[in-house]
Amino acid sequence: MKKTCVLIMTIGILMTMCGCSSTPKAARTGFLSDYSRLKPASGGSYRYINSGALGRYSSFIVDTVDVHFHSASKARELKRKGEMTRQDIEDLTNYMHASILKAINEAGYKTVYERGPGVARIRVAITDIEKTNVLLSAIPTARIAGGAGVGGASMEAEIVDSMTGEQIGAVVRGQSGSRVPLSGLSDWGGAEHAMNEWAKQLKQRLQEAR
Repeated sequence: MKKTCVLIMTIGILMTMCGCSSTPKAARTGFLSDYSRLKPASGGSYRYINSGALGRYSSFIVDTVDVHFHSASKARELKRKGEMTRQDIEDLTNYMHASILKAINEAGYKTVYERGPGVARIRVAITDIEKTNVLLSAIPTARIAGGAGVGGASMEAEIVDSMTGEQIGAVVRGQSGSRVPLSGLSDWGGAEHAMNEWAKQLKQRLQEAR
């Protein structure tokens, strides 16, 4: 028993020294113009925001949502197995783009298509997509398994000045899906839930910056 306790304590110390966590560090793909300002945030994500600078903008250009799957992404394996099609990816990027536009509009800002003073550009890349296991996510006992089957997605995004390219804000993060009524489940329901959460957070940030 004494040896077991010592072993457990030793493992705990080593995990602390290594900075181990139950949430893995978010993968980075090189999509962002600058990663140096990112700081650790909740849920294993990384963020940077210049709130004072963000408040100077009244309009946004929203680029087409890009796809930048990182090397260890589950999406790469889904594509290899034929479980994710080009149409699936196109539908999800369009969904994300529409969610961003809606968030900007609801926050009281304008979307435009040309660079200019007071105009910022929003760049987003989906870096991973996890398929929702419709059957598993509907089983009550799966809740005990840490959200198994709910799906989700990962992303990198930044807001830059449309004229200078100066980075105003950036984020690298993943997001799990959620348990919803069975009638609302779909293969990509978890990914769409993640995108809704990102759009909700963007809306909040923009409202706070006004």
